[in-house]
Amino acid sequence: MLTATLAAMLLASAGPVDARLELLPEADRLNVRLCFSSAEPHRLSYQLEVRSKGHAGTSRSRQSGELTSGPETQCPLNNRLGIAPDSQIEATVTWSVDGQQQAPLHQTYPASQPTDSAPSAPDSTPAAADHLFVKADSNRR
Repeated sequence: MLTATLAAMLLASAGPVDARLELLPEADRLNVRLCFSSAEPHRLSYQLEVRSKGHAGTSRSRQSGELTSGPETQCPLNNRLGIAPDSQIEATVTWSVDGQQQAPLHQTYPASQPTDSAPSAPDSTPAAADHLFVKADSNRR
């Protein structure tokens, strides 16, 4: 049986730095990837926290690091998590550019939208049905 693939991607544009947090389901695994790129070199630091909740219990893990961004996309974190059908995953990245704290990146699996708020107006460019794109601007210009 073929299963539909859902790619949940959070994109942030920190002025000169682009950051991506991806949660990509694949069979009974979830690929978690964090990527950065920028036109000019910038000093970045990041911390990824992943929380997993399901029938088997809960877990939390953290990874952090530093890098100098550039025009070539760098993906310092590329992890695979085993998931069960009832798994709920939350991934949050806190990061800074040249010492300036940026807006956190946050993503959940399965992707969900709040039920108590009105839906926002659709983007003028529709995404594929199996992709969720979210853009956020940070305070670094």
